[in-house]
Amino acid sequence: MRRAFTLIELLVLLTVASLMMVVISGIFATFIRDIPRDTRTVQQNTTVLDMLRQVCRDVDGAAGLLERFDDTVAGERTLLIDRPDGVICYRFEDGGTVRTWLKGQGADPNDRRVWRMPNAVVTCRPRMREGGAYAVEMHSHVQQRFADMLRSRLANSQVFFLHGLGKGREVQ
Repeated sequence: MRRAFTLIELLVLLTVASLMMVVISGIFATFIRDIPRDTRTVQQNTTVLDMLRQVCRDVDGAAGLLERFDDTVAGERTLLIDRPDGVICYRFEDGGTVRTWLKGQGADPNDRRVWRMPNAVVTCRPRMREGGAYAVEMHSHVQQRFADMLRSRLANSQVFFLHGLGKGREVQ
């Protein structure tokens, strides 16, 4: 009758157990590292989409897009929206977007809406034709760092038409 394990059986058991620990630690490290990072990315993209919904509402009621207003010049990182009740300026800065009223009803330079998006990149480009701008094209993505490399995640491209396209109007 045998009452103990042999040395070979113990060595096999230790080898199998150590291999299982390596596999389990790799899965655990993935959960610890990737899930929080991906959660932050999704949260930032949700903030980007919230900001884009506000841009859509502002452009929908716009009289036009301006190239310049006072000292502010529109460009890839600045959007000027001329509305019947005033001029709205969006600045797409590193780390976030700022919306301010430059002129109009209740225009207060301290009345600002800020969306904090430290890793998001947002750009805009007005779509032009002979009569001026008819839409604004927005591009956004969230940057993630993987092994000292920046990668773009959750890229969005949207076009918002002045006066809204869904109200019986057609693009010519």
